[in-house]
Amino acid sequence: MLGALLICGVPTARAANAVITPNPGDPWERANRADYAVEGVLDRHVIHPLARLYHKLTPDPIGRGVHNVLVNLSEPVVFINDVLQLRIKRAGVSGARFITNSTIGLLGLFDAAARAGLVHHDTEFGVTLGRYGMAPGPYMYVPLVGPTTARDFLGGALDFLIDPTHRLKYAHRTQIGEARFVVSGLDIRVMTEDQLNTLLSAALDPYATLRSVYLQNKQGEIEGEDVPLDLPSFDQPTPIPAPSGGPIVP
Repeated sequence: MLGALLICGVPTARAANAVITPNPGDPWERANRADYAVEGVLDRHVIHPLARLYHKLTPDPIGRGVHNVLVNLSEPVVFINDVLQLRIKRAGVSGARFITNSTIGLLGLFDAAARAGLVHHDTEFGVTLGRYGMAPGPYMYVPLVGPTTARDFLGGALDFLIDPTHRLKYAHRTQIGEARFVVSGLDIRVMTEDQLNTLLSAALDPYATLRSVYLQNKQGEIEGEDVPLDLPSFDQPTPIPAPSGGPIVP
């Protein structure tokens, strides 16, 4: 998800001041922790206020409809990666979801496919590369992108290139694409706020916790197995409380 993981940056002073134990999978850890701290500043002063404003302007069912449209737009990339991963049954589900929701669901505004038992799943080109044996490479934390690896960062760029919706020609395509990018980030930020709080607020070292969970999650996606710790599902939102105006993690 291009830009989607910007919401995972919820750093605190603990992360910035933590004693760094060398990690072979994170050779750029000092720089990554600095970027994690930068994300924290951006989150407190820009992203969090914008996400709260977005949530206030898009209450249910408007917010749910926008979310459904964004998920539907991601289905072609999911389908292509499922096929490349030779997960044909999963590809059938993502393809059927796109057709169903684009027609009966009014261009994805309603998730009619889920009501028929066709549940959305995520996958991306980074997972596809991992399925073919490509190592993850160094772990990275990129502001406004979030936790990633060299392989997954490359995969994100390839996802953008293979996305059929970026090849369509229509009026104001650039502006609509930019709006989709921003709204997607805000939507994910709102939808996963409580789960991310639970994951990171009690961690002694939020940076290390997020790194561990992210890497386990990606390996689980590659192997097709459940992992003991998982990032919040970006397409299964939790109820969001009324805006409090405060930062995610005190």
